[in-house]
Amino acid sequence: MNIHNLQKMCQAQQILSTEGKRRKDLFCESLARNISKKKASIISANVRDWKKAMKKKYDSAFLDRLRLDEEKVDAIVQRIYTVKGLNAGIGSCIERVLLPNGVTLKRIRVPLGVLLFIYESRPEVTIDVVTLAIGSGNACILKAGSESWYTSTLLIDFVKRALFTAGLPQEAVYFIKSKSRRSLYTLLTKTNFIDVVIARGGYAMVQNILKRSRIPVLCHSEGGARIYIDRTGNLEMAKKIVLNAKTSNPSACNSLDTILVHEEISQKFLPELVHLLIGNNITIYGDKTAQKISKEILPATPKTWEEEFLSLAVSIKVVRGVSEALQFISRYTNHHSEGIIAKDKKVIDIFTKSIDAAALFINCSPRLHDGFVFGKGAEVGIATGKLHARGPLGLTDLTTYKWVAYGNGQIRE
Repeated sequence: MNIHNLQKMCQAQQILSTEGKRRKDLFCESLARNISKKKASIISANVRDWKKAMKKKYDSAFLDRLRLDEEKVDAIVQRIYTVKGLNAGIGSCIERVLLPNGVTLKRIRVPLGVLLFIYESRPEVTIDVVTLAIGSGNACILKAGSESWYTSTLLIDFVKRALFTAGLPQEAVYFIKSKSRRSLYTLLTKTNFIDVVIARGGYAMVQNILKRSRIPVLCHSEGGARIYIDRTGNLEMAKKIVLNAKTSNPSACNSLDTILVHEEISQKFLPELVHLLIGNNITIYGDKTAQKISKEILPATPKTWEEEFLSLAVSIKVVRGVSEALQFISRYTNHHSEGIIAKDKKVIDIFTKSIDAAALFINCSPRLHDGFVFGKGAEVGIATGKLHARGPLGLTDLTTYKWVAYGNGQIRE
């Protein structure tokens, strides 16, 4: 991508920032229709990607994230229409203040600008990213993983058609076709043209981007979740939540990795929980206390507690109470998703105040940690840092603000 392309993209973004919602809605409608009509072609392209990945012997979690079927394509379309129903509020006044000198000060919501998205494996991210970027008045550069090449390039073709139909500048979206990392590394230095980098993928990839980028980066650490089951928790609810958190999508970044069980309920509850997990083909690792209660639990090592399994595996640790649970979670958290099952309000209160994560889940599944579920329409990723935005990055998370002062000749005395 050369300087001329970047300049064109900046110009396109300026046009998008002044566009009302009508053309952006038209873009969403056209894109959704094209994807619905060409569902078979999308799945066919994805099969090519999937077979290529199979030959390279990627693990099952990776292959699961890569694959699209009819249900997943329908879900993409649903997210497009959901985003269409939202409003980023570009140009709206967030705050208004009348200063003592008579100046009216307004804080106005504006787009971030030109965004560089770097992502791996999940081809549906291509559409989620573009829909959210256009809807919030941002231009975007996309660098997809080579493993989803056929699917992503086809989806970008639908994006370009939708931009044309809506009368929006096609330069607002640029897909990097080069598979060379050198071109990407060059873009990470273009501070005059690119405003924010958003990285979504494996931990090694994210760390590489953070190391090389001169542009601010929104990203996540490793994912995974821990759930503490207190002695006051509803145990039937606990079984339901644990099973959902582990099995609904084991390869997701918000799936369950470790279960912490209060020792006072462990003798009765653990055998029931283990039976449930084993019945769903889940491999269980545990500490010595848990192993004494159930012989079906395999021994855990110190590294087990750090593991992001991304598969049908989970670890169990018996703790003396909430204090030990908090210490464990604080040590091993990736600041992504953490949960508790309890009725005691004091226990819940100390948990919510003590645990630092992008989202906490009280008596509900951490699998709910998702932009669509949170009512954001879709997400470009889950940010675990503490600057600008945290958690699922949706429409309004791709905006910032500027101050506008309205005066009548006031000067600085």
